[in-house]
Amino acid sequence: MVAALSTVVLFGYVLGGRRPVSVVGKRRRWGARQWRTTAFASGLLIAIVGLSEPIDAVVRNAFWTRTAQLMVMVMVAAPLLVLGSPTPRFQRLLNWKGGASGARAGTARSVGAFLAFNLAVLLAYVPSVYRTTAGPGWPRLLSQLTLVVLGFVFWSQVIAQPPRACALSHLGRAAYLFLSSALIRLLGLVLGFASASFYGVPLTDQQLAAGIVMVPGVLTDLIVLTVCLYLWLGQESRSDQRKWPRLEAPVSLATHRLRGPYGV
Repeated sequence: MVAALSTVVLFGYVLGGRRPVSVVGKRRRWGARQWRTTAFASGLLIAIVGLSEPIDAVVRNAFWTRTAQLMVMVMVAAPLLVLGSPTPRFQRLLNWKGGASGARAGTARSVGAFLAFNLAVLLAYVPSVYRTTAGPGWPRLLSQLTLVVLGFVFWSQVIAQPPRACALSHLGRAAYLFLSSALIRLLGLVLGFASASFYGVPLTDQQLAAGIVMVPGVLTDLIVLTVCLYLWLGQESRSDQRKWPRLEAPVSLATHRLRGPYGV
């Protein structure tokens, strides 16, 4: 099921990225377009392998392995898919111009994506939901695909998909990721410092899962957060330079000598 769905998505991605055929042959160089395609294919491959039945059967044996699988899907596969910049391609393929534009609409989409993603992650650890999706079947597969899709929407708010730009500023993206990391770390603290297991698994299993949530689980957040802060500081520096332009340098001594004593 996952492999078939991923094949359809990849086919649409390739069709949406077609370019006019050039009559004059040119030597193709490895550039941003090839890197984006590689990132998208890598994200799809991780999703296919990580959610395949043989791997999932092994993952279901322990609580910490299920947590590791979830973190890989939403913190590795999802951002790689966004780095592939698929949204403009599918918009071109479907001849869809997108939703409402403007600062307010963009902020509303970002808030909605933030709430939907983080609530879905927290909901996945509610004991009753966990028991429903712990075994093989449609509930588990549907929950996994939903988290990947929501992860894609979440990361789309902080990673630009050229030629589409992010609605949030660099500082807004940093705050966005900081709050999400705080919520996920809070989940890890609850799981790690609980005196008893919530899911009928050994307490050490739950504590190991908490460690995965708190450390590798937020690693991607921290990397992108650092990049956003760096870009924001660079943007502020350029703004200051435009606001306070440097004074013109005085005429050099060499130029003065060339002009002669009377300025000729």
